Amino acid sequence: MAAQEELGINFDRSAPISLDAASSEFDRRNDRLSFTDLTIRQGAMGISADQAIATGLDFDDSVWMFTGNVVIQSANTRAWSDAAQVRFLNHRLQSARLTGQPAKFEQEREGQEQLTEGRARIMEYDLETNLIRMTDDAWVSDGANEVSGPRIAYDLTREFIIADGDEQGQVRMKIQPSADQDGS
Repeated sequence: MAAQEELGINFDRSAPISLDAASSEFDRRNDRLSFTDLTIRQGAMGISADQAIATGLDFDDSVWMFTGNVVIQSANTRAWSDAAQVRFLNHRLQSARLTGQPAKFEQEREGQEQLTEGRARIMEYDLETNLIRMTDDAWVSDGANEVSGPRIAYDLTREFIIADGDEQGQVRMKIQPSADQDGS
């Protein structure tokens, strides 16, 4: 848990949640809120999108649909997508299902210049476990080596990849030789 806190992944639930939008509408009969040009922030965590629709403004237990230029960002990780379904629970971002052509993420690694990057058409981002599950044309790279396949899970805390093949394809890896090898 301490490693996650150092990375800014887990954040203070008591930190205020700020919401800024260009416009908002509230449909009381259907308990539906809609926003344009929205940014939600709590500590180091933030979400922005062109549009959002929520089942309620209660961050204790609500589901939000974000569309258009969706960005989810923490201290060292950023994810982009065309759309995202996000669940807030106990006043904290719990999980996000990102979809896109493709949805993408990048992670800054401590002491490394290169980023870890990934993409897939569907990304399930569990912020409690700090795990991103990618399906449908999944790909992850640490800046030199690459893994691709139908399903890839990436643990942001441990920087650990789990890749699975299925009946439609196998896992493929591309490994670059170390720069210090002299070719012998």
